[in-house]
Amino acid sequence: MIIHRTILKELLINLAVIVFSLSIILFMEKFVKITNVLIGTGADFRDILKIFIYLQPSILLISIPMSILVSIFITYGRMSTDSEIVVLKGCGMSFWGVSRAALMLSLVLFVILLFVSLYLLPRGMSSFKKTLYETIVRKASMTFQEEAFSDVFQGNIIYVREVVSANKFRGIFIFRAADKTVKEPQSPMVIVAEDGMISSNPDEGLINMTMNNGVIHTYNNNTSSEITFSKYELVLTAEIDQAKIKPEEILTGKLWKGRKRIPWAIELHRRLALPFACIIFGILGPALSNRMGKIGRLGGLSMSLAILIFYYLLLIVGESFAKTGKIPAFLGGWAPNLFLGVFAWIFFYRAYKDRPIKRF
Repeated sequence: MIIHRTILKELLINLAVIVFSLSIILFMEKFVKITNVLIGTGADFRDILKIFIYLQPSILLISIPMSILVSIFITYGRMSTDSEIVVLKGCGMSFWGVSRAALMLSLVLFVILLFVSLYLLPRGMSSFKKTLYETIVRKASMTFQEEAFSDVFQGNIIYVREVVSANKFRGIFIFRAADKTVKEPQSPMVIVAEDGMISSNPDEGLINMTMNNGVIHTYNNNTSSEITFSKYELVLTAEIDQAKIKPEEILTGKLWKGRKRIPWAIELHRRLALPFACIIFGILGPALSNRMGKIGRLGGLSMSLAILIFYYLLLIVGESFAKTGKIPAFLGGWAPNLFLGVFAWIFFYRAYKDRPIKRF
């Protein structure tokens, strides 16, 4: 029907604008966190583009549920203000018919986002981490500037007095903090060298700094020592720990097998609950807009933002309780959907019972 296509077209336009805007905003929020690493390594446009693409699954998992709710409220809020919903009901169209476009769009987005969440998300996060690490390794020498400190490499603060060439330096000062993650923690050390050079192997992920004519100072609470050297090689590790795998990088099948681990169970339910929120919002949006009356675009935007704040606040609190074992992982991930789902069903049922003269 042409009416459904018209409503769907307006929903799609609003959805596209909001998804694009939110994707840029959410990417910039993540980009700011890694700016120090990327700028320090002299990352080029190709590296940033690859990082942007790999981060999209995690961004879409947040932006699409938000966008569908906002676009529905804006569209149906505008229709209420222009009395279009009243006219459609007066012509015999049921509320089911009025909200059909929103429900169909929500169902399609649920299927798409479920694929993104279960398949693309772990692969995207793993590729993002690998790309960022390879960028640091490949352009390790660009992290150093004359008479400036660099903390790009994990556990090390490095100062060079003079950059002779791309890979050679003079006047090197390094402070290496104690590594407490190993069984036998090493003492903190200070290395001072006359000159040195850095080399990297992106394939193996190794970064070596070879220094000449220097002194190594080690110390602890009781003793200290000093060793001179003519040549010394120091292995540097990027700030990103490539060996440590986070739950969002794990494939869904592996998550399911290890779901007895609390962090893995929380991540698994999160991947399922967020796509399902599209359906909840698709039911709640038209029904609540119908009950609110003539709220307009601005009113619809304000109402949708208030619901989203409540939803994600409840999600954050639920996952925090689940991590501490106070509530099951299922409840931590699904509590917002269950809570808003009840309200969505109540509002939709009441709107549906507002029967027109003739239903079709």
